[in-house]
Amino acid sequence: MKKKAKDQFIQHFEGKPQFSRQELYDYFLTAEGELKEGTLGWRIHDLKQKNLLREIRRGWYTVEINSLYKPVIEPTVKELASLFTKNFRDTRYCVWNLNWLNEFTVHQFNSERIIFEIEKDLQESFANLLGDNGYNNVVWDVKGPLPRNNFKEIPIVLLPLISRAPVQDITTDDGQSIVVPTLEKILVDIYEGKSIFRSLQGAEVERIFEHAVERYAINYATLFNYAKRRGKAPELNALLSKFVPDTLIK
Repeated sequence: MKKKAKDQFIQHFEGKPQFSRQELYDYFLTAEGELKEGTLGWRIHDLKQKNLLREIRRGWYTVEINSLYKPVIEPTVKELASLFTKNFRDTRYCVWNLNWLNEFTVHQFNSERIIFEIEKDLQESFANLLGDNGYNNVVWDVKGPLPRNNFKEIPIVLLPLISRAPVQDITTDDGQSIVVPTLEKILVDIYEGKSIFRSLQGAEVERIFEHAVERYAINYATLFNYAKRRGKAPELNALLSKFVPDTLIK
């Protein structure tokens, strides 16, 4: 797309929080006189690749491009991921630190708490491996008491990783690949509210969602597909409707 055409495209859709595939088709049909469906698909792909267009749910788009969520990976998270991948090759996992929520919350988490999600059958084995490697503040039965923040050992909570949970690979500066949750997964998990997240209260959860929507690109199709697997789609729809247009989430 040439600069003049790009500027005209952005000017036309700028200010609209979202618009449909049909609106895109009508725009290009008016601008070019004719347009095949296959050409529209290619045009959409090209605009997305050039970061001029973002799909926010199936068939709905925006030109307001927020950044993707990519958290800073702490040394302990890197160490745990490395330990797991060396001993459980080709096995799904996901790891993150609860204090990543601090950029979204009013009340800050003053210490780290690592959440490591793996296949349920591996939880005990990995807990034993962690103990053998000097990590002793570990809980893998979250029905019992959560690990304490004793400021000597970082608490580690092992949770079962739900199938098809949305995760992403982050490459650190030294080239290590770490599997962490997407922002969509984090939001659904904390809203689900059980186990490790039960200390988060309603108003705090709302602020997390509000700030996440303001600052980062959210794929609502991904979010709601995962929410359905967790049995929370209707409630999440009601919450998100406070912060985003209904057409994005229905």
